[in-house]
Amino acid sequence: MTQKIKWGIIGPGKIASAFANDFKYAGYCALHAIASRDDEKAKTFAEEFGAAKAYGSYEALYADPEVEAVYIATPHNFHFECAKAALEAGKAVLCEKPITINPSELHSLIETAKANDTYLMEGMWTYFLPAIQKAQQWVAEGRIGEVRHIKADFGFKVPFDPHSRLFNPNLAGGTILDIGIYNIAMATLFFHSKPTSMQVMAQKAPTGVDSDVNMLFEYPNGRKADLHTSFNYMLPNFAHIIGENGFISIPNFWQADACTLHLEGGIEKFEAKRQGFGFSYQIEAVSKDLLEGKKMSDTVPHSVSMLFQEVMEEVVSHFN
Repeated sequence: MTQKIKWGIIGPGKIASAFANDFKYAGYCALHAIASRDDEKAKTFAEEFGAAKAYGSYEALYADPEVEAVYIATPHNFHFECAKAALEAGKAVLCEKPITINPSELHSLIETAKANDTYLMEGMWTYFLPAIQKAQQWVAEGRIGEVRHIKADFGFKVPFDPHSRLFNPNLAGGTILDIGIYNIAMATLFFHSKPTSMQVMAQKAPTGVDSDVNMLFEYPNGRKADLHTSFNYMLPNFAHIIGENGFISIPNFWQADACTLHLEGGIEKFEAKRQGFGFSYQIEAVSKDLLEGKKMSDTVPHSVSMLFQEVMEEVVSHFN
């Protein structure tokens, strides 16, 4: 498998910079084009990361016949329209999380991908990280017994700015859509289902978006997930996968590069020693999927993204 998938990036901001940086660590891919509504910004970004083309409109990138896959890194509220346009142009789409801001938008994207016989995946890059996959391996091997409880917190203190993407309701701001999806993704990864019930406590910023959310999810057979996400406080930012015979701790779990297995007889540590930010694993996996002719990821299939959307929607319904 020597062919390389040519990628385009829509929305050259902070996340896109980290993504573009990691192409040099990934196989089966090449960064070909950048698009921004600001032509100069596109040119500067393309020059920095070695892309051959820079476009001052998204539409020009969609029309480039050499672009095979598009990474969408715009603010959340633009994900749907950008992904839909790229799919309709016949491009494979990797859309930054959350892929959409509600389940109906995601359903529409899935149908558009099917209608255009192309690939669609949400950028839940955490699932591809070696440290997360090592934790999954330990669980699958029965090292900690049956998983009974997931604890995950992700929070940092952000000065309130009503115009910030994080706090602006017109830009789909709030902790749940921005970072809380990672906590929900951890519970989903190890429990493989939606919660049967939930308790939610939320604080809101002056703009009305959620700034701090505590979630307690119940699952079949008495299993639980205790999740906390916040823009109000710096949190420990750990995930703990707790089983009957031990537990796994994962620092900075959304970008994990290490994990530790804790058993009565001692501990076992895993360190990934990765290069770059960690996006390379996701980039390479999607590129391989496309070279193999797949239309959907096995690691982040449409059904998992829909579960994220449905759980987030239910969480938000508890805010008022």
